[in-house]
Amino acid sequence: MRFYAILDRYTGKNVVVMVLMVAICLTVFTGIITFIDKMRYIGRGSIDFWFVCRYVLFLSPGFLVTFFPVAVLIGGVIALGNMARNSEIVILQSLGLSRVNIAFSCVKSLIPLIIGVMAIGEFVVPPLQQYAETQYSIYASSGEMSVTKSGIWLKEGKSFIGIRDMLSDGTLLDIHRFDTDGERLVSESTAQRGVYRNGEWVMSDVVHRNYGENITISKVPQERWILSLNPERIDVIGNTGNQLTIKGLIDYINYIEANGQDSSSYRLELYDKFMQPVIIIVMLMLALSTVFGQLRSISMGTRILSGIALGFGYYVVNQIAAPFCLVYGAPPIVGASLASLCFGALAIFLLRRKV
Repeated sequence: MRFYAILDRYTGKNVVVMVLMVAICLTVFTGIITFIDKMRYIGRGSIDFWFVCRYVLFLSPGFLVTFFPVAVLIGGVIALGNMARNSEIVILQSLGLSRVNIAFSCVKSLIPLIIGVMAIGEFVVPPLQQYAETQYSIYASSGEMSVTKSGIWLKEGKSFIGIRDMLSDGTLLDIHRFDTDGERLVSESTAQRGVYRNGEWVMSDVVHRNYGENITISKVPQERWILSLNPERIDVIGNTGNQLTIKGLIDYINYIEANGQDSSSYRLELYDKFMQPVIIIVMLMLALSTVFGQLRSISMGTRILSGIALGFGYYVVNQIAAPFCLVYGAPPIVGASLASLCFGALAIFLLRRKV
């Protein structure tokens, strides 16, 4: 048993080390590409070179979480491919370890890494992304716009406007407007929702409170507000799902459903988070399926290309299946799990085939 435990640790160590190396390389490479892309924003508002550096740094943990499944695929292919090239896989099989045993060793060794990455995605990435986007909105608008946990706040002349949420179609929810004369509050307006039409915001269910000698309250079914704000300037709120934890997503889904809105896209985001461990395991199985077979005759480049092709196919199917399920009214859980089920079955088939 001790002998097999040593083999188990050796196999797992090779895979974990290579996966970490690939994950770091992908994170750094993505950070460089993002940095180059964001350089074009230098000069917009108060954005300068050092702000772009900090902005990309805050987004880096998100890159790690996003590309970790791909790192598992490529790292697994390279690690196991090296072992196959050196005939170590053949030796392990001759000692009585089956493909299932080797696959189990790899999965077991990656479990702590998977838990760590999921913890980063749940507790580290959302606040860092929120902070980065908040700072970006402040710097880009020269301090006239800010994104906080309570929504978007912006300054329009002597008025301050707060927006609780923006739906994917650009509709604003729960809008508060505070008008001042520069020193004191003159009036307060609230609207349940706002729709952008022909350069104006059409607000619904508006309530006005005027603060003079007496406080007067008036209600208007609809009212047009002319603001410099447009949906493009606040599209950061459209990434809400990516910046929320699982608990936050559940709360957000309950919130928009209470407002009579469709929550399918956010439920899909929630189920995607739940499916992350499954996606990582399927990626590892795909890596294993490219290694087992004609171990000595297949070159490393061919194995890597095969793994990348399978991973790319997995990504494409996952990106296509989810929107299709939403369009045709299928449950979001189907869109989140369909690609994993298909490619998981493919990986099992490739692993079980006779050489």
